[in-house]
Amino acid sequence: MLVDDSVTLPIQVNGKRRDEITVAKDLPKEEVEALALATEGVQRALDGKPPKKVIVVPGRIVNVVA
Repeated sequence: MLVDDSVTLPIQVNGKRRDEITVAKDLPKEEVEALALATEGVQRALDGKPPKKVIVVPGRIVNVVA
């Protein structure tokens, strides 16, 4: 059987989908969070402001609250 070792995660900022990243399934939450915050779509949506909260649901979604 084939088993995927990577997963594509959508990234939401304030409930709106802004970007997506493809990461390894076993990547720690901290690294997923760093990759998500570095994407162009998230940077544009945050407009230089720091996020208030970042929620990472492993294998599902990354949600950023600005």
